[in-house]
Amino acid sequence: MGYYINFTRLSMKFFLFLWVCSAINGACLTPSIMNPTPFNSHYECVKGGYLDGIQMIQAMGREEVEKNRLFVAFNCKPETHT
Repeated sequence: MGYYINFTRLSMKFFLFLWVCSAINGACLTPSIMNPTPFNSHYECVKGGYLDGIQMIQAMGREEVEKNRLFVAFNCKPETHT
């Protein structure tokens, strides 16, 4: 049984969801932005979240980020089997 648990954890895929949020009104844009590439681990997904978040902030530019106090929130969700 221990092997099965370890094997399934190692083979689980994670999906990255990102939101652009404003600290002014405490709200995030919906729907979230989903990275189309699944990650092989939670660790890799979290790293991807930070890297994608940096790229999004840079693309929005300093002026827009400052004016609207924008930030990027993200979550890594494991795949579900039905």
